[in-house]
Amino acid sequence: MQSRMKSLVLALWLVGCGSSSMPPTPVPDAGTQVDAGTRSDAGVTDDAGTPDSGVAEALPCEKTQGVCAGARRAMVDGAYEPVCTARSYGADYEATETLCDGLDNDCDGVTDPATWTDITPTKFVPDDDSVDSLPVAGGFLMTYVDSSEGIKVLQLDESLSLRSSSLIPLDAASSPFSQAQLLRTSRGLALYFTAHHFQSGAFAQGHFVQLDEQGVPLGPPEGVVLFEQARNWGGWGGSARVAVSVDGARIAVVWTVDLLDDREVRGMIVDANGAVLAEPRVLFQSDAFHFSSPEVLGLKDGGFLVTIHEDGGVREKSWFRMRRWDRELGPVGEERSFPVAYMAIPELLMAPGDDGGGWEPVLLYREADGPTPRIHQLRSLFAPEMSETLTPTTWSQSSALGATVTSRGLQLAWLSTAFPENPPAAPLSPWMGRLWGLGPSGVMTDWTPGSMPLSISLQGAAVRLHELPGQWMGALLRTATEDPPSYTFHSLRYCAP
Repeated sequence: MQSRMKSLVLALWLVGCGSSSMPPTPVPDAGTQVDAGTRSDAGVTDDAGTPDSGVAEALPCEKTQGVCAGARRAMVDGAYEPVCTARSYGADYEATETLCDGLDNDCDGVTDPATWTDITPTKFVPDDDSVDSLPVAGGFLMTYVDSSEGIKVLQLDESLSLRSSSLIPLDAASSPFSQAQLLRTSRGLALYFTAHHFQSGAFAQGHFVQLDEQGVPLGPPEGVVLFEQARNWGGWGGSARVAVSVDGARIAVVWTVDLLDDREVRGMIVDANGAVLAEPRVLFQSDAFHFSSPEVLGLKDGGFLVTIHEDGGVREKSWFRMRRWDRELGPVGEERSFPVAYMAIPELLMAPGDDGGGWEPVLLYREADGPTPRIHQLRSLFAPEMSETLTPTTWSQSSALGATVTSRGLQLAWLSTAFPENPPAAPLSPWMGRLWGLGPSGVMTDWTPGSMPLSISLQGAAVRLHELPGQWMGALLRTATEDPPSYTFHSLRYCAP
């Protein structure tokens, strides 16, 4: 009996040894969620095959750049993917790249590619102040002056692609229009514009129109007339701007008067319906050559800050003058002024304070001409600190500047144009330039699509800048062609983390 048991043990031991030399039969993959290539576990290699597993090693994937580098085919339902998908490439892979994350998600060798989109052609080119844009639910509204028929309104989606367009029709006798500006008040969306009247007299009017979220006037398209200003023999010679108070209930309207020796900046306050709260009054006076580029900004105390560029002429001194005003446009504190280059263009905005103590007004300005133009930032506007140079431009002119404060900090974009050896004879003929951007990192980036410069009309050059979802930025700008004469708005969507 004992010998019989030893023989049985020996036989079982020999069978066990024989089975260790044969590969196990693979178990069919049941296609569970783990193997299905979800974003949370995509790219697992448990079933990719290894020399020791007895399963054939997975072949490399088709795409080899970016997040796809080194990827091998994942096994799904017992077989390797014939064409690699996110199961093989991993959670960061996208067939079409949409993320602004510093990765080449679609593995084409380009990280976070910018997108350039044609929006619409325009009929002519007025100045920069005739273009504006504003965020609305689901995207943006953009307005611009295109003809004597009225003001165009474009509805753009969140990537700045065109969805629809409409026209705010206006009296043909008021031609042309200028200074179109969109506002967000306590009552909703509104539009300010200046209409110039030739047929019924030499004067200009400032209009306030309430809009719905699609840019359609709520009432007569001409809205409420805020002020009326006589024109001089060479044109109005002035400009106007408006700003909403922090609570959205009050609107400051400022405009320049340039009639022979009468050079003033005037202002008034209206409510969100356009009703007058503070009658027009003189804010600044000057005997300088020219007043230009008024800017106004609502302050956190309920008042307003107003700046003006006092031009002494090409060979004379030029200054920025600024002063704070209360909610009724009464003066607050002392006026401040500081010298700037000829034709410097200011822009006011609110930005986080350096000391972390909340938001404060910041003045940006560009020196338009010269061999080494600069873009400057001036903080602590009523303290002794001087301005800070943000960046040099790389060409000889900075013809348009756009700026906005985002959740990540100050973002800039501008058009720089080269001064040609033989400038165009016609004032509206295009020049050549490039689009640049600067984010909080301080890195200056050329966002011009391709190696060739853009064709730009200096008079109509405009850049409007917006923060888009997902760390993207959007720029709206206009280009021009000479033969045949044409003008086109474009949008640029670019990554700016």
